[in-house]
Amino acid sequence: MSITAKDLPTLLALLEQHPEWREALRVLLLSEDLLRMPQEFEAFRAEVYRRLAELADALARSIEMQIRLAEAQARTEERVARLEEAVVRLAEAQARTEERVARLEEAVARLAEAQARTEERVARLEEAVARLAEAQARTEERVARLEEAVVRLAEAQARTEERVARLEEAVVRLAEAQARTEERVARLEEAVVRLAEAQARMEERLARLEELTAQHAERIQSLEVTVARLAEVQARTEERLTRLEMRVARMEERIMRRLNAFGARWGLRSERAWREGMRVVLETAGFDVERWVAFDAQGEVFDYPSNVELDVVVRDGQTLIVELRTSVSRDALPTLERKAKFYERQTGRKVHRRILVTPWYEPGVDEMARRLGWEIYGEPEEIEAEQ
Repeated sequence: MSITAKDLPTLLALLEQHPEWREALRVLLLSEDLLRMPQEFEAFRAEVYRRLAELADALARSIEMQIRLAEAQARTEERVARLEEAVVRLAEAQARTEERVARLEEAVARLAEAQARTEERVARLEEAVARLAEAQARTEERVARLEEAVVRLAEAQARTEERVARLEEAVVRLAEAQARTEERVARLEEAVVRLAEAQARMEERLARLEELTAQHAERIQSLEVTVARLAEVQARTEERLTRLEMRVARMEERIMRRLNAFGARWGLRSERAWREGMRVVLETAGFDVERWVAFDAQGEVFDYPSNVELDVVVRDGQTLIVELRTSVSRDALPTLERKAKFYERQTGRKVHRRILVTPWYEPGVDEMARRLGWEIYGEPEEIEAEQ
């Protein structure tokens, strides 16, 4: 039974309703290498994604290590800042202590001077008392020798006793002042003892602080050594990451070259195979198949002068343009439409149907094709969802 142009829509509708027929037709029309191409490409793409995921995990671990190192450095700086504040407060307290000790030393010096003056006055008083005793002895001697001068001596004695009374009062006051001075000296001695004890405690605390400072210095030195080692490790890590990034870039470049070469090789071969197979099938069914080629001198199709090629099928006065592509993107559809318009202007023929056959096409290409008047047959590509 022969197939006419009127039967082509029915045949296409049947293929759409029965996917198993499309698979059988695909097995008959495509070679084994072309049938294996999607599985091989999916396996190759899965291997590429797996290696890229491993590289991303390694990069994430390196970034996490850098974050932990930065946090440790921040904690170290905070502890050093607190230690510096404690040392500043200790220095201020030591300055205040030294100032109080200086004031106490000045008070002790003044007290020593006052004590010296008191001792000097007591010595002069003792000398006066000694002289008075000598005068009294001479007076008694004169009283013994001069009985006639008893009255005068009595008067003189009265005066002497009055003076002695005043001297005794002065001696009492001096004794009281001396007692007060001794009491103040005792309190000062107690204060000096307490100060000496406080100074001893301060020196002990300073010694402990010096030990702690030495320990902190050792710990800081050890921490600096650790930070230096971590910095070296970080530098080596960054160097390894740089080399890894260069390797990834080279790998991506090699992958893209291989993909481009792979796509170009299989794309050209599959298009030629489809074209030749469809030409034989359609000619056997009674269709006229033409490979139309014309030179576009004005650059209407590709924006520069070039040859324009189309596969044209004619039957019973109906003109069909059949475009076979291994894949179709949204950018390719306007070019296909310009080729169809160029064909109509150059030949004066009306294109009744525009048919696009492709194994894969980007999402959205089918809607755009319908708006431009193209019939598209194939499967949508899912690369965007995987990305």
